[in-house]
Amino acid sequence: MNPQNNNLSAAAVLPRRSRRLATIIPASHWISMGYSQEDAQALEGLQQDMKKYCDDGLDGTNIKIVGKGSGDEVLPHNDMMLPHWQKFANVLRGRMNADDVLLHCVSLPVSVLDIIFPAFQSTNLTGLSLCRTEFENGGWQHLSSFLKINTSLDRLFLGGDLIDDVAVASSLSDAIKSHPNLVMLAFSRCGLNNTPILREILEGCTRVTAFGLTMDNIGSEGTTLISEFIEANYPIQYLNLDRNMITDNDTLVLASALKNNDYLEKLVLTGNDITEEGEKQLLKALYNPTNMDSIVDSNHICEVYTYDTKNPLVVSQRPPIETEVLNVNADDEKSLQELIRKKVILALCGVDGGLFDLSHFNGLPLKLMPRVLELIQEHSKSRTEMIRNIPIEDESLFLSVEDDCYYRKQLEKDALSRLYHTLRAWELPLLFENLHTSSNGAGTKRKRRKTRR
Repeated sequence: MNPQNNNLSAAAVLPRRSRRLATIIPASHWISMGYSQEDAQALEGLQQDMKKYCDDGLDGTNIKIVGKGSGDEVLPHNDMMLPHWQKFANVLRGRMNADDVLLHCVSLPVSVLDIIFPAFQSTNLTGLSLCRTEFENGGWQHLSSFLKINTSLDRLFLGGDLIDDVAVASSLSDAIKSHPNLVMLAFSRCGLNNTPILREILEGCTRVTAFGLTMDNIGSEGTTLISEFIEANYPIQYLNLDRNMITDNDTLVLASALKNNDYLEKLVLTGNDITEEGEKQLLKALYNPTNMDSIVDSNHICEVYTYDTKNPLVVSQRPPIETEVLNVNADDEKSLQELIRKKVILALCGVDGGLFDLSHFNGLPLKLMPRVLELIQEHSKSRTEMIRNIPIEDESLFLSVEDDCYYRKQLEKDALSRLYHTLRAWELPLLFENLHTSSNGAGTKRKRRKTRR
């Protein structure tokens, strides 16, 4: 007998009183039915979790139901659990609020969804997370139907269950697109590396502001679809593409899309196959100092990360120019014109040479010299203030206090060094040769006034 496929009714095993009260079925009973000890204990624990929420109430509560079977597998369903799901749903239905409901690693067949989705609809549910629930096409269709009548949900996370039918993806996409309040949506390991499936899902995400697509190995074809989605300039502000087998070649299409986007504020590309070459392509989309037009045409609002931003040691080792560009793009208090001006300052103060090395401005009219010096000084000042405002890390973090102080000094030294090298490389005396030209014409000299004896 395979207990995982055994859907014996509760009436066949439990007395009527136990059925009515949904008495907790002990692990020993599940073992007697052929379940492993680990699965049996997990099934008993699942009932205890439900009972806890039923006893304690659900108003304003984050509800978390997790059931891990043997070998970290999804906990199988048995129809004997239906009375417990029903009691849980009845309590949920009687409450006004349930901020977040999380159901992970527990099988949710259609018979369970028929019980819990109406309960979700009756409460002011704002967040729903369904991960490894063994959804089949029927489950996805039930979710789509729920989304079409729900109005309160604003966050939805789906993970570990494959969408393998284009019609199912299309139905889910329509439900997402028509939802009035859903703004945060995330998929993880849902089979969206299937290009037709991904295309359908993206068509429904034109109104969400935060979208996650992680651990799905979308590769180059999927990245192309994502790039087209970015370039379409939908109002998405946050996009997470963690662990999707994105390569350096794929960063070219992403960088091109970023140049034509005015909404995306953060793009996460951690865990992909992106090397320093790909990072340079992405940075170039945010800051291209080739000439003035290329600076203006860069993306001035998006932060792109290919590394762990929560690791201070990793962050401290990033290229200084990348850090400064990301700081500029992260400054949402400045106007677009001010952000562009900051990037012009970065170009003017670069110590690596290039088109905006200040030696190219040796022929600058003298009257503009104070303005250029003001820009250089502004850069040095803002750089120093940024360093001083960095909070000192605790010793428990990756950088010790001593290492952190050393890092600060090096950053400040770098800022002053940029100013020094800029002024030192600039042939200032050549500027004063402009004094020899008069408004009467080039090459003429001002005549000395004759004095009377």
